[in-house]
Amino acid sequence: MIWVMLAIGLVVGAIGGGFLGVWLVRRSMSKMQMDDEDIAQMARKMGMNVNPKQLQVIKQQMRKAGQNPPPLIGKKKQEETSRPLAIPPKQKKK
Repeated sequence: MIWVMLAIGLVVGAIGGGFLGVWLVRRSMSKMQMDDEDIAQMARKMGMNVNPKQLQVIKQQMRKAGQNPPPLIGKKKQEETSRPLAIPPKQKKK
């Protein structure tokens, strides 16, 4: 009986610890602040050269993503908003 309780406790502890670890890492990543030099260096490593305007856009996107982290279980619900296309579709010629 003791061995069964020990095994159940280990399994529950491992699962709980895994979820706690994922939650802590996501929370720390969402609050992480990067300065302009760090972002520019990361972009250079990916083969991109960014100008100051692009740098501000990247920082804004990172702040926006950090405010609404994904859930631990399941998927995020899709917001049903109709966004206009940046480039209108081509019209078929007859």
